[in-house]
Amino acid sequence: MTNLQVHSSTSRERGIRLILALVATGTMVSAHVRADDATAPAVMVAENASLPGAVEIEGDTLKLRMDRQMWATGNAVIRKDGQQVTGDEIRYDMQNDELQVEGNAVISAGLTTIKGPVLRMRLSENIGEMRDVTIEFKSAPPRPSNDDTNTLLDDQAILVSDPKRYIDDNASFSNQEKKTSFDNIRASAKQVFFEGQNIKRLKGASYTSCAADVDDWYIKTGSLELNDYTRTGEATNAYVEFKGVPILYTPWMSFSYNNQRKTGLLAPLWGTTSRSGFELLTPYYINISPDKDATLATRVLSKRGIQFQGEFRYLGENYMGSNNFEYLDNDSMTGQDRFYAKLAHRHQFSDHWSGGYSLEKVSDDKYFSEMATRIQVTSRVNLGQTAFVNYGDEHLTFNGTIQRYQNLDNLSFVYQRLPQLTATYTNDWKGFTTNTGAQYVYFDAMKEMVNAPSGSRFSLYPSISYPMKNSYGFITPKVGIQTTQYSLTGNVPLGYTEEYNQLNRTLPIVSLDSGMYFDRQANLFDTNYTHTLEPRAYYVYIPYRDQTKIPIFDTSLNTLNQNSIFYENQFSGDDRINNANQVTLAVTSRLIDSETGIERLSGTLGQRFYFDDLEVYMPTTSPSTRKSSDILAAFTARLSSRLNLDTYWQYDPDRGNMERNNYLLRYNPEPGKSFSFGYRYTANTLEQIDTAGQWPLGNRWYGVGRLNYSIRDGNAVQMLAGLEYDAGCWQGRAVMQRVQTATADANYAMFFQLELGGLTSIGANPLNVIKRNIPTYMRTNDIPGIYRDQNTQ
Repeated sequence: MTNLQVHSSTSRERGIRLILALVATGTMVSAHVRADDATAPAVMVAENASLPGAVEIEGDTLKLRMDRQMWATGNAVIRKDGQQVTGDEIRYDMQNDELQVEGNAVISAGLTTIKGPVLRMRLSENIGEMRDVTIEFKSAPPRPSNDDTNTLLDDQAILVSDPKRYIDDNASFSNQEKKTSFDNIRASAKQVFFEGQNIKRLKGASYTSCAADVDDWYIKTGSLELNDYTRTGEATNAYVEFKGVPILYTPWMSFSYNNQRKTGLLAPLWGTTSRSGFELLTPYYINISPDKDATLATRVLSKRGIQFQGEFRYLGENYMGSNNFEYLDNDSMTGQDRFYAKLAHRHQFSDHWSGGYSLEKVSDDKYFSEMATRIQVTSRVNLGQTAFVNYGDEHLTFNGTIQRYQNLDNLSFVYQRLPQLTATYTNDWKGFTTNTGAQYVYFDAMKEMVNAPSGSRFSLYPSISYPMKNSYGFITPKVGIQTTQYSLTGNVPLGYTEEYNQLNRTLPIVSLDSGMYFDRQANLFDTNYTHTLEPRAYYVYIPYRDQTKIPIFDTSLNTLNQNSIFYENQFSGDDRINNANQVTLAVTSRLIDSETGIERLSGTLGQRFYFDDLEVYMPTTSPSTRKSSDILAAFTARLSSRLNLDTYWQYDPDRGNMERNNYLLRYNPEPGKSFSFGYRYTANTLEQIDTAGQWPLGNRWYGVGRLNYSIRDGNAVQMLAGLEYDAGCWQGRAVMQRVQTATADANYAMFFQLELGGLTSIGANPLNVIKRNIPTYMRTNDIPGIYRDQNTQ
């Protein structure tokens, strides 16, 4: 049955615009047609047009034959379920659901537009074909609306991005989806077959993320399948063409066109180092589920052989972890089988209990220095194997740890903790604050630590304080008692008796902390500021106890700085507690912008004064008869949002020497422009300059670099220099790095990378190396367009 109603506002206008809305329900078709003034906007009148399956058609002229065939010509449009098709002429057979479009056919669905001269399609099933097509993605297609509450991020992959990158202790997972899109993704093909709602198969296709007027790179393939639902593509007999030159061929490749995780063979990475020669890493990524993935890779080292790598990562609502393994069979240079393994897991058992482990091991002492380029890795000398459990509530915290080590330099040995149990209880009562800390540790000496004692240490430190605070100042008296008991095993050192194995120490600790706040309003350079003056006095009393028979398990002398000058004990760890009858005096002044609250200037000056000689010392030092500590001074200037200066001085008034001197100047005027210069000096130990930066050089070029130079040793600790080119839809990088290692000579590495926007990166990835050396570094394709455009001249 056909119900056709025609409404015409007038019959003498220059033309008539017709709109037909069809709702197919079984064999019955209801149609409403309206003809309006051609100069007025066309308005659809379809009682059921919003229903699923509704078909809406419009055109300058429209014909309907026998309830089944319809023609629309002149600016013809047909719509169904969010998909729109336009063309010069549209013919639609409603009974057979056959759509034909002649001339300038365009399909628009979501953010995807497909253009071609002719279209044949079965509309309800979205099955059909077009020839000589172009496809444009205005922006990244929307992600399917399933709730991935626990999702691993792409940039957490270890092997994919850098063959020399290892899991960081601070590596994290996130349940927030990574937001990355590309606005210029387009493809062309001799023919496209529509194979359902989300599947398109392109024959004789090319694919790129470059803008329409830029043809710098393409994927060219005999067959390309695009899946709009998963936002992935699969190509066969494909090669990547860059500047007209084929640079990479593969019989099959799979990729994401929204930078999403996708199972498949990843682009190979290559580079060169002085210790391993030419390197080629071929990774295969396995996207197991939103909260699990794995990467398998082979790494060919021209001087050493073939290394196999594997990583498995997982993330749950209450846990996360990763497992890494690297294995090199029969290193050609050393004749050894070499491996690296790390297993890491963290678990939140309940609101209060958590636990985990982190286990690392390498086959030999020189593994990092010969197989890695990262200075934080190559400088490691003790690998931890740790398992822990934690408890925490409002008042009580507890930690249990077992920790062993693998030493790599045969010099820097540390005690193993088998186990360490630590508990702290804090509570408030009528203005008083009570705090009790207890710790039990069994220290086990490594077998290489000849004649070093092992044994247990139990420490208990209850204290009570009464904080009194006001807007103009504070005062906090505190008293406590620290008790420490040792039960030692092993040989008794020469000159000691058997009593050496059982040691006890009990010390009362009394302190008084106080400070005041003064402020006034000031106007400088027509800007209102709040100027503060904050004096502080801190008194500590601890009586002397002879501690020379107590071994040193985990204790060292704290570095004197603005924080440690206010510590009760100048030693870290419990093996030494200094005697004290001393007061620390310090004053801080700040200049705070009254409108923004930004602290523009701040300075601190402090010194500790001793009323008694310091008689507790480390075995390698001696008692001190000084009446005062070094003078500490620090100055910070936030001269603008672009320029910052941080300085620190430590001056010894007794000898008239500068003990420490640090400067750091940072300039960051805009994204992509940064420069820093630092100078560090420690008497008889260290003198270095450290400068790093990123800067646009013009014509789309950027320079990056870092130099960490030891003036004392007369050589570079680390050097990095590189160039980047930003072409918009691709970036090129070349970086050279020199790293001084702790267990071997310097290692040199070179990185060359071509990053094709939205597809892949070819070559060795230098980004992690650059970011570690230049904290303010920003990838060129992440720099806002307004600043990138300034560097095109």
